[in-house]
Amino acid sequence: MIHGIDPKIDYAFKRVFGLEKNSDLLIDLIHAVLRPPPGREIIHLHILNPFNDKEELNDKLSILDIKARDQSGAVYNVEMQMVGPVRLPQRLLYYAARLYQQQLREGEAYAVLQPTIVICFLNDELFPQTERFHLSFALWDDEQSIRLTDDLAIHILELPKFGKEPAAIQDSLDRWLYFLRHGATLDAAALPQPLNVRPVQKAMSELRELTQSEIERERYEARRKMQHDVADALYLATKTGRENGLKEGREEGRRLGLEEGREEGREEGRQEGRQEGRQEGRKEGIDRGVLIGMIRVYQEQLGMSATPTEELSELSEEALRQQAETLRKQLLG
Repeated sequence: MIHGIDPKIDYAFKRVFGLEKNSDLLIDLIHAVLRPPPGREIIHLHILNPFNDKEELNDKLSILDIKARDQSGAVYNVEMQMVGPVRLPQRLLYYAARLYQQQLREGEAYAVLQPTIVICFLNDELFPQTERFHLSFALWDDEQSIRLTDDLAIHILELPKFGKEPAAIQDSLDRWLYFLRHGATLDAAALPQPLNVRPVQKAMSELRELTQSEIERERYEARRKMQHDVADALYLATKTGRENGLKEGREEGRRLGLEEGREEGREEGRQEGRQEGRQEGRKEGIDRGVLIGMIRVYQEQLGMSATPTEELSELSEEALRQQAETLRKQLLG
């Protein structure tokens, strides 16, 4: 039977991996991502913020992430994101830093600090410059290939880049990524052979149980609608902003290039000026253009009168960012 529950929706994701009774699934998922060497496996995992179907989700912006600590004290933050917002890397780094810092109480030595690992499954492409779907970030010296410490790591797994068919599944990470991408259309009674293993069977059972509770189903549908609405709004905002940004960037680049070229009076100056001007103008234009586009889309969603583009263009980038954040909270609050 196909239950139609999408495990990419954060409510369903936490329902599957965030229950204490399902800590074995969370361990299997983390092992699939980290591939720990023999002797470094997670034996026990304590979920610090377990799933609670009675908890009020008044804050629609809250992220249903999963925080856990293993037997050695290492801390994990695992989450599912439907869309990659502009500042997702900064937010993930902030979460990792806070989890690391919160381990240390006043007066304690730094020796008590344990590794902090953030794992983000993303239904979007944050790094289009690579085809790799699993990216791992750490504190590292590029020139000497020396790692500063193993205490901080951020893993991002971009689901749209994972395109394997069941017959090509090779390991547990492949199984979980396939489950996340296609879980809503899988038949628990007829799983493809590579997925017909106990962890996936148990995960499918949890999704089925979610459909049997009217309250949970309603909460899941509310989260699904909210997340898709946000994804649509961000997509439109980014598209509008990118188009505006490219236009503004090109115009600014040409202007800077021509002015610098005239001052130097050399063809070399004109060429260099154009190139640098386009690059600087394009970068600044895209950043500002994305923010302006987001503001216009949020205003439309809220039924507000659109602020003229000329007026928005006079604002600083920080002012644009603050206005976009305020409107976002109104839209989702």
